[in-house]
Amino acid sequence: MARVVMAVNSNYFNDARVQKEALALLRSGYAVTVFALTMPGPREQNHLGVRLVNPTTGKLARFPYRLSYLKAYWQTLRALLKEQAEVWHAHDLEMLPFVYTAARLKGGKLVYDSHELWPGYDWPGRGGGLGAVRRLVWRFWLRLEKKLARRCHLVITVNRSCAGEIAKKLGIKTPLVLRNCADPARGGAIGGSGLREKLGLTAGRPLVVYAGLLQAGRGLENLLRAWGGLPAGAHLALIGYGPAECGLKKMAAQAGFDNVHFLAPVPARELAEYIRGASLGVVLIEGSDLSKYYSLPNKLFEYLAAGVPVLASGLPEIRRLVEEYRVGVFADPRDPEDIRSVLDALLSGRAGALDQLRQNALRASRYLTWQREVGLLINEYAKLTGKTRG
Repeated sequence: MARVVMAVNSNYFNDARVQKEALALLRSGYAVTVFALTMPGPREQNHLGVRLVNPTTGKLARFPYRLSYLKAYWQTLRALLKEQAEVWHAHDLEMLPFVYTAARLKGGKLVYDSHELWPGYDWPGRGGGLGAVRRLVWRFWLRLEKKLARRCHLVITVNRSCAGEIAKKLGIKTPLVLRNCADPARGGAIGGSGLREKLGLTAGRPLVVYAGLLQAGRGLENLLRAWGGLPAGAHLALIGYGPAECGLKKMAAQAGFDNVHFLAPVPARELAEYIRGASLGVVLIEGSDLSKYYSLPNKLFEYLAAGVPVLASGLPEIRRLVEEYRVGVFADPRDPEDIRSVLDALLSGRAGALDQLRQNALRASRYLTWQREVGLLINEYAKLTGKTRG
């Protein structure tokens, strides 16, 4: 049985892409180990047959720019070097050097799975002190990506635009595009759902949902500013947590909204079923840097898997998919009045526009499935390992 070792600087249980890839490879006959550096609980676990390891005890940062962060990365490298694998799979740039080193010293094929467009990612501007140090560190990491990506046997990314930019900026052949599709919810999208039941809302009540990290750059503050004056009886559910949570709760309280609900996140594999029957999903990503500008978020596919149409920003990859399947409408995430106007037109039920979008989302859910998309990954792995697909 061919062995795969993945590494990711995240909590495996909150990382939908890593989970889905690992489980798909497991079902295709690979033995899969995932090093998940922020996974809580026991240092070694098993999830549905996937072996999970967190070797770290030191402080972590996405990219180490203080000496105190180096301990965790040294622990990771040391643990990786105890493994044997036919394929070493690095999720994102911060894992690439360590997985590359393991592949070089232990033997095996190297896969780089870039979830972001790192040459267009403004890491130095995303918080933390020591700005000058972060800029120097970032230049080093970008040079390292360019060097190591050329030595990979397979490079993967999340959409067509990112693939083109990565090929151009790193000087490699166009990466495999593996979108973050999601398999459809088991029930129909018009009926009830766990979320509606939890909030005590009947099927006829408008319910707008946002699922994901509560942080800047998602249009959430402007969504709350837009919420006043919308049709009576409409509800907004924000599912997740994050650095903007306290500020958003304060905004909602100060505005006196009793129809805005903050809810704990649910596992990615359960989200589509949970939000099934919502009226509209929010994907108001702001194009704050090139990586965000070309993003195609998980939540877009998760809404569609639930048969939920979307209120989206008009960034290129989001617009391409929404227009192709006619599953949503657009608003400027920086303009509360525009958001309010679009929501009002849809939620008031004029001309049945929302009903048509729901039907389109249901149709799209049957095409934009992970089961179909992941075949691309399995085919490439078969080439790397000489394995015949069953």
